[in-house]
Amino acid sequence: MLYIIIEYFYPFADAGGPIRSVEQILEVLNQNSSIKLITSANNYQDKKLPVYIKANRFVNESITETPIFYSLNLIIGILKLVQLYIKNRQHTFYINGMFIPRLSLLPALICKNVIISPRGMLINETLGTKSFLKKIYLFIYKLVVSKKAIWHATDAAEVLDIKRFFGERANVKLITNIPVKPLDINPTSIKQEGSLKLVYYSLIVEKKGLLTLIQTLKKLNLSISLDIYGSIKDQSYWKECLQEINTNQSQATFNYLGHANPSESQSILAKYDAFVLLTKGENFGHSIYEALSVGTPVIITNKTPWKFESSDNPPGWIINYENNEFDTNTLKQTITNLYYMNNDDYALSSMDAHKYAVDFYNSHDFKKEYTNLFNSFNN
Repeated sequence: MLYIIIEYFYPFADAGGPIRSVEQILEVLNQNSSIKLITSANNYQDKKLPVYIKANRFVNESITETPIFYSLNLIIGILKLVQLYIKNRQHTFYINGMFIPRLSLLPALICKNVIISPRGMLINETLGTKSFLKKIYLFIYKLVVSKKAIWHATDAAEVLDIKRFFGERANVKLITNIPVKPLDINPTSIKQEGSLKLVYYSLIVEKKGLLTLIQTLKKLNLSISLDIYGSIKDQSYWKECLQEINTNQSQATFNYLGHANPSESQSILAKYDAFVLLTKGENFGHSIYEALSVGTPVIITNKTPWKFESSDNPPGWIINYENNEFDTNTLKQTITNLYYMNNDDYALSSMDAHKYAVDFYNSHDFKKEYTNLFNSFNN
């Protein structure tokens, strides 16, 4: 039996990339009957489970067709989890994330066969939040867990992060995330010269760089629209963004459209001329790939695993982020070039974006790779 543990899951689909990653694992493994899932009974916004879903027991969810244990963060819920871990400690536990005691540290300590996927939580920018407490967690992982655990890294940078904290002898397996399947045919879209429709599609937190994007568009003072999709995880940061939007006197326009259902991501992203995510650290970036998969070129930073060869009409453009500063000059020039780009040149970038996504998807046998990972303790 494989137990997949993740902090948040369906019906709380607005908590970011790890949910998407686990959804894709379940999809590719065809809802294998030997998989169960353990998650929290509420999300980061403290929303509660719908009344028809019972907590602290396994329930069959019709969406995923996988038994799910929704754990309440109360004494009785924690005790039931400990009981579950002890009873099934000989099975394989796949832990997504590292800093939630009952859903990461406890199973890592109790269970015998543990695979841990940090999900970008070892990136320096992520560790800066609640850093003292995280240092305690990392010390316990290194002291007790790291020698028995298999570490699942989803990109080369995460391999280095794991070995930086847990030593060169850490047992690390590099297997990329499973993205959604790209569209079979690149959708046709028309780009107007002297016009630009941009989209931001991610959680609203400081590390995603939305404020810098808004400020840059205001300074450019071009007729550019930015539609913003995403749950507001950091309210104080969003207030800063709103202040910039509300004092806007440029030609740029900004629209906040809330959280979108992940199942609609490709159809939404296909409507825009370009996707922008000025992230300070991303170990995959599902939304980046999903934009490429529908032929929407991307503007991203050098802090993601996605790299593009230099060409006149690339699938995307990379903005450097170093020493806590974005290369805003390059960002301005990139957006300006896109603004004035004609449809013929844009079509070439769009086709390259779609081809890039198709080539990536076809270069992997995801079912084999993840089956081998989860069978690691059987070999």
